[in-house]
Amino acid sequence: MTKLDEENVEVDHVDYDDNPKIDHGIGICQRFRFELSADFFFLEEPNGQYIDVADSFAPASPRFHHVLLLRTGMMLLSIVSLVLSIYHDVARFMWIGYLSYIGLVITIVYQTTACIVTFLRKYLTQPNADSHYEPSMPVKIMWFLYFLSVPLELMIAVSYWTQKVLRFFNFYATLIVREDKRLSFEMITIHGIIALMLLIDGNLIARIPLRIKHIAAIEISTILFSIWTIIHAFSGLGNGIYEGNLLYDVCDWKNRPITTLITFIIIVVVVLPIVFMLAWLLSLIDKGFKFTGGRRQLHEY
Repeated sequence: MTKLDEENVEVDHVDYDDNPKIDHGIGICQRFRFELSADFFFLEEPNGQYIDVADSFAPASPRFHHVLLLRTGMMLLSIVSLVLSIYHDVARFMWIGYLSYIGLVITIVYQTTACIVTFLRKYLTQPNADSHYEPSMPVKIMWFLYFLSVPLELMIAVSYWTQKVLRFFNFYATLIVREDKRLSFEMITIHGIIALMLLIDGNLIARIPLRIKHIAAIEISTILFSIWTIIHAFSGLGNGIYEGNLLYDVCDWKNRPITTLITFIIIVVVVLPIVFMLAWLLSLIDKGFKFTGGRRQLHEY
C-alpha cells in the first residue's frame, strides 16, 4: 500500500500493526513473550532498538565522577556490614552457610564488578552485529551478578521482616530466615538496606534491564541452596554453635522431609517468581506508573 507525502511524492506505507518490532505501548504479555524467546544476554528491545551499554550499565559522570563515588560508597557499606556480621556472629564456623550472608557476598562481588566497569570504560563499548549485539564479558558478568543478587536480596528482606512481624504477633513463622532477635546495624543493612541499594543502583543511578529469562539464575541458585541444606542436615556439621543443629528450623530434612520439600517447592514455584516479577516490573516502570520500559537508554545505530 502507498500514500502521498506532503510533496505529493508516492512513498511506501509501513503497517506498524504487522511489525512486531515496532513498540507502540507494547503490553506486559507481549514483552513477556518477546523476552522469553530471546537470548540470555540480548540487548534488543521489542521496538527493534538496542540498549545503550554505557548509559545503561555505567552512565558517564560529567562532574566529580559521581556514579563511581556512589557505587564505591554502597560497596563500602556492604563490606562494613559483612565485617560486622562476622565479628558479632558467634556461629562464625557456618557464617557463609546462611542465605543472608551468601546474598551479601554475591552483592559485594556485583558492586566490585560494577565499580571496575564504571572506572574502566573500555568495557562499555557498544556491541555490533559482529558480536551478535551482546556486551563485553565484564559487562555480562556485572549483568549476571545484578539479576542474581536483586531478587535474592528482595526475598531475604521480605522473608526476614515477615518473620519479624509474625513473631511480633505471636505467630509461628516457617520462613527461611535465621532466628536472630538482634536489630543491629548490620542486621538491618543485610536484611533490607542492601536490597534497596541494589534497586537504586540498577534503576536510578543506572538503567540495568531485567529480562524474563533471567529468572533462571535465581531459580537455579535456590535449588543449589536447597541441595546444600540437604547435605548440611545429614552431615552433622551443625549451625556453628551446637553440633547437629539445623541451619534453619524449616530445613529439617531428616525429621520432616515432606514438610521441608513442600516449603522449598512453594519458594521456588511461587515466592521467587513473584519477587522476580516485582523486580522486573520496577525495571520497566515509566512515568505515570506505566510498565513500558520508557526510561531505558537506547542506542542509535
